[in-house]
Amino acid sequence: MNNEQWTHRILEHRTAVSDTVSFTHSEAPNSCYSPDRGMFYTVYTASRRCYGEAHEVVALVLTPVCQPNRFQTRIIAERGVTPGLENVKKIIGQSCFYYTTDEVLYNVKTHFGKTADIFRGYVRITLSLDGDRLYYTDYDIVNDSFSEMKPLNVLYKGQVQPFTGEVFRNYLADQGFHDFNSEEKGETLILTDKFHLHADGYRYTLATAAWAWPALMRLKDGSDIMEFVGVIPQCAQYEAQSALLDDRIYAILRGSKGDNLMVSDDWGKTFRGIGRIEFNTTRPQLLTHNGELLVGVSLKGILPNRVRDGRNNLLLLRGKGDDLTGYKEVFMVTDPLGMVYYDIQDYKGSLYMFWSSADLYVDKNPQAKDLIWYVRLG
Repeated sequence: MNNEQWTHRILEHRTAVSDTVSFTHSEAPNSCYSPDRGMFYTVYTASRRCYGEAHEVVALVLTPVCQPNRFQTRIIAERGVTPGLENVKKIIGQSCFYYTTDEVLYNVKTHFGKTADIFRGYVRITLSLDGDRLYYTDYDIVNDSFSEMKPLNVLYKGQVQPFTGEVFRNYLADQGFHDFNSEEKGETLILTDKFHLHADGYRYTLATAAWAWPALMRLKDGSDIMEFVGVIPQCAQYEAQSALLDDRIYAILRGSKGDNLMVSDDWGKTFRGIGRIEFNTTRPQLLTHNGELLVGVSLKGILPNRVRDGRNNLLLLRGKGDDLTGYKEVFMVTDPLGMVYYDIQDYKGSLYMFWSSADLYVDKNPQAKDLIWYVRLG
């Protein structure tokens, strides 16, 4: 398909999956899925009264893969409503991942008379309080309930302690990375990268800040204690995204002044730059699909546009290895009302996407964060 056909396919077949009755603002979706249940679980940040970033509510939307119009919304936490959050100035949804326990719920028949066990499943959701403290809660899929919200811990200098902006800053200083100032932006710790489960039993992800050197983290499957692995020697602004491919860890950095595509050949202990892809300073995407990397970015100066410059388009590239000249365009889609904070998921070999736009209140705020959309890309 050409770009015009891709744009038509996406915009004509999308489904709104955020609560547009209760919320005037919905943004920054991050998703995971249950392969046994055919369901996406997406955490996002919302507001009931503001038309821009207000960081008041963290919600979870349950979207059936094949029937997205039957989505359901759950409130994870709400400022001033959830017990313990009375004095919190802002709460921000961060990331999520699906995991199972050893408890078998039931057996199902598969092909040729075989059976498969269906295990009890949970969604681990992380969120930040005041941009400085990370917490988590587990959504119990069977009981449709959330666990008590607890601090996300990290192992630092031989001690298990709450993962805060101060701990993150001290770790970077220990590695020789000093003098970054993220306090002025109000977000000293960000964990919006996906958690990638590897065969070694660890989930890998990147921790960042409003302006800092991203640190690769790992989490033992079944544990709630994060561990530092290494630092990317290149500053990023807000988000960074990672992907695992062919025993290497790739990362793309938002707002980097030099190389913004990095790679590690030693499982995150060290990183090196492999080049630069020009894009607007918004959250990029990096994932694997059919043995290749997919890179999703937005460009400035694309018209027509009714929202902030660089937030009305998505350029998707595919490639492999260090030679960025070999990366080819999959599509370039545009929407004058916005296409921002896209979250692309590979579900059983097919690609799906969540993103936000300004379809409801473009005349009130140009951020393109009014509601969350969902579509099957193919």
